[in-house]
Amino acid sequence: MAAFSQPDFGSVAKAAVKIAGTGIVRSRWKDSPVRAKASGDVVTRWDLHVDSQVSNHILESFPDHGIISEESGETNADAEYVWILDPIDGSRHFSQGLPLYSISLALRRRDDLILGVVYAPEGDRLFAAETGGGATLDEEPISCSQRTSLADSIVCVEIPTRHYPIELRSYALEKLALLMDHADRVRVIGVSALGLCYTAMGGFDAYVNLSGASKIWDLAAGEVILREAGGQFTRFADGPIVGGPPVLHDQLVDLLGLPGKPE
Repeated sequence: MAAFSQPDFGSVAKAAVKIAGTGIVRSRWKDSPVRAKASGDVVTRWDLHVDSQVSNHILESFPDHGIISEESGETNADAEYVWILDPIDGSRHFSQGLPLYSISLALRRRDDLILGVVYAPEGDRLFAAETGGGATLDEEPISCSQRTSLADSIVCVEIPTRHYPIELRSYALEKLALLMDHADRVRVIGVSALGLCYTAMGGFDAYVNLSGASKIWDLAAGEVILREAGGQFTRFADGPIVGGPPVLHDQLVDLLGLPGKPE
C-alpha cells in the first residue's frame, strides 16, 4: 500500500508531540498534582496540559479533523480523519518520577489507522510511521527482531492490575506462567505504546497484552509503528493482543491457545 499523499500529517504530528513533551521534561514530575481514577490510573495536570496543547496544534492545522483523547473525550469523531491521543501513556510512572512514559498520537482515516507517532520525552526519542512508508526512530529506519525462536526471545508483557476482575487476573497469570516457561525473558514495563515501539525496533522480540481492556488510545500509534516495522499485530476477540515478527507472533498464538478469530 502506498504512503498517503499528505506528508503534512506526519510533520504536524511530530511537532505537536515534541512541543508538548519538551514542556513535560522542563516541568519535572514534582510540579504535577495528581487526581485518581476509579480504574487505579491517575491524571496529572500535565496530562491535561498535553491534551490541550496537542489537540490545539492539530486543530489549528486541520480544523475539519476529529479527535479522540483519553482525557478530553471525543470531538467531531465522525470526521473522515480522526486523531487518537493518549496525552501521557504511563501517568502513574510520570507522577512518581519514573522515566517510563510517552505521548501517543495516531491518525485514523475512516476505519484505517494510517499514521502513528510515539514520543518519549525522557531521552528525546521519537518513533513514527506512516502506512506504506516504514517505521523510524529519530528519523532512522527500524525493524522488528530477526529472532525465530521464542526460547531465545525477550517478550514484553502487559498484565492486569488488582482493579480488573479476578477472572481476568487468573487468566493472565496462567498465560504469564506459560510465557515464563517458554520465552528466554519476560518483561513488564506497563506502558503499551513504548512496549509496542520497543518491539518495533527489535529491543523486545515480541509483545503480549494480557490485560484484555486496553483502550484505542493505548494501542493505535504503536500498532501502526509495529506493523510498518515488519511486525504482525492481532487483537483477539477474547481480549489478548499479540504483536511481533510473524514467526514469533505465530508461536505465541499457538502457545497461548488463541485459535479464535481476531477482532
